[in-house]
Amino acid sequence: MLGLGTLAVAGAWWLVRRMTAMRTVTAVLAVLALLAGGAALYRVGPMLHCWGSDRIARGPEGAYVCYDF
Repeated sequence: MLGLGTLAVAGAWWLVRRMTAMRTVTAVLAVLALLAGGAALYRVGPMLHCWGSDRIARGPEGAYVCYDF
């Protein structure tokens, strides 16, 4: 998600490279897109070690536990 957001922002920046107002809007949208991608990675990242497991649960200490049935 972060990679796609970065590519989208780079493409938008290239399209509006001569318009000052649109560069500001693009910069604000870029920050929002990168924050959203970072938040998604922060929430999903700890669960990635359970890729391919049937179920994911949280253990008593707060870590994620993978279950294969």
